[in-house]
Amino acid sequence: MSGRSIILMIIILSGCSVSRRAVETKNVYGDSSLSLLEKAVKGNVMHRNFNIPKAEIEIFNNGEKQKLLAYMKYREPGMYLISIRSRAGIEAARIYITKDTLLINDKIYKKLYCGSTEDLTGKYGISTAALPLIIGDFLYQYEGDTGLLNCKNGEAEFIGTLNQNEIRYKLDCKLAKVTDANISAGNRTVGINMKFSDFKETDNFIFPGVIQVEDFSKQNQIKIELSSINFDVSDNIEFIPGKNYEIVVLK
Repeated sequence: MSGRSIILMIIILSGCSVSRRAVETKNVYGDSSLSLLEKAVKGNVMHRNFNIPKAEIEIFNNGEKQKLLAYMKYREPGMYLISIRSRAGIEAARIYITKDTLLINDKIYKKLYCGSTEDLTGKYGISTAALPLIIGDFLYQYEGDTGLLNCKNGEAEFIGTLNQNEIRYKLDCKLAKVTDANISAGNRTVGINMKFSDFKETDNFIFPGVIQVEDFSKQNQIKIELSSINFDVSDNIEFIPGKNYEIVVLK
């Protein structure tokens, strides 16, 4: 698989029974009068700036398997910097994403990929607005979302919408966290499945330690393992385009 294919797959699949650790929720949400829906929204990790110092990634693509490392910085509102590295620690790519911009330094082939997030959505059908799902955040749009989060056997289901795509959630009622998310177009023939497990808690936020993503064909799969998230951050995100890199426009 080419370096560009790996990079785009990570972006697209991240814009899948679940094992759970016992995580106390009383200190996380405080007010016991909050509904499950309110707890799920309040518990979204991307309400704050954070760094993910290390993510272990396994990519399965048409029978091929590749292992990578990554780190990610997130700054409000909706700004990401992602570094993709080999297991030996050699940086292969650096990815910068905002609401309307996508830039990729491909350090292997010395290319700078440039595009708009609208182009990415038009080509692949998955908006970068879906990226918070990669760490199990619950995207509640208020308009167009249907149903209440009613628990049955410790689990609740919810159908939401995002940019004309449908999202079907399953949530753990005790943790108020997403355990499954299914994103698809209206005909439900194209989309991705996500599963979240091994939940951890830090600084009064719960996040999944294991994230599994696959497309509906099950030919492309990604497994991500997170050990920690650091909310004690003050630095800014800076993206420096590769010097003398070939510029490639993503369309």
